[in-house]
Amino acid sequence: MRAVRLYDREDLRTEIIDMAKEPEADEVRIKVAFAGICGSDIHNYKTGQWISRKPSTAGHEISGWVDEVGSSVSGLTKGDTVAVDSRYYCGRCAACMDKHHHLCEDLGFVGEAIDGGFAEYVTVPAHLALKCEPRMPLDVAALAEPLAVALHALNRVDNGKAETLYIIGCGPIGALIALASSILSDRKLLVNDLDHSRISLVCQATGAIDLPLNDYIEGRGGERPGHIIDTTGNVAVIGSLLKRVRGVTLGLVGIGSGSIDVDPVQLVEREVSVVGCHAFADELPKAIELLQTCPDRFRPLIEHRISLENTPSEYDRICKGDAVGIKTLIEIGKLTSCQKVLPN
Repeated sequence: MRAVRLYDREDLRTEIIDMAKEPEADEVRIKVAFAGICGSDIHNYKTGQWISRKPSTAGHEISGWVDEVGSSVSGLTKGDTVAVDSRYYCGRCAACMDKHHHLCEDLGFVGEAIDGGFAEYVTVPAHLALKCEPRMPLDVAALAEPLAVALHALNRVDNGKAETLYIIGCGPIGALIALASSILSDRKLLVNDLDHSRISLVCQATGAIDLPLNDYIEGRGGERPGHIIDTTGNVAVIGSLLKRVRGVTLGLVGIGSGSIDVDPVQLVEREVSVVGCHAFADELPKAIELLQTCPDRFRPLIEHRISLENTPSEYDRICKGDAVGIKTLIEIGKLTSCQKVLPN
């Protein structure tokens, strides 16, 4: 089968490899329809930070159809439409026993700990395959995993008040945070990004208002958000925010590098809450529900679709900053007549 595999830092190859393995008793094999390129995929490609196996098939934002089912699996049958949970957790540590699987002491991710969805087929533990409605558009279903991340960030900073939310960064996660917030609440939304086309798209899709970061940092514009979510991971941005904010919850979602000097007295005196937002907890079913309910609200975030063969060059394009939309999907498979025939 065709697959895109990461061999090392900045070494990504499209190859013909053996078919994804037959599922064990508690596994399923999925025929992949779409897979999304995530910012963490790009980060790992540029830095090699999470390379634990060489080579490994990348990709953790996956939609498709169940192809084969392990002998002890219930609730899934061949041909079912599914989205994939990216979290590969142990199920035994204290965090997992408390159902905080995203905080697992040995947490890995599909596409890193095990082979991922940049391939025609992928085999995963059955509990990571969540069934969708049969007619759910599978391009939109591939947004389920990043939308769960966005919903988790909203849940982490929400205190029950409809306070203004300021989102720094209009990449996939920032755009999904804005769109989910606009669907689920009537809070005022402020956004910022260096890419004006992204700002325009997100503002059009959500009704958000563009607030340049420097205007906020320097006190111009008169806006005082109650919550801020940074999706950039840029330590200079985060450091500037920490020096400015008062009475704010600052959620950190982005993956970057570097460190920040923080004066805890300033956090105390200005009542600043800094909240880490890692992956997602139990938000994936809600993400699937939202996508099934209003797919046309989310489809404008998809920039374009590419093939497995074009994926390495797409990585290079994204790394150069040439992406002009929000999300790139790899279009991989289509339903064939030998699989489940869907009702009219």
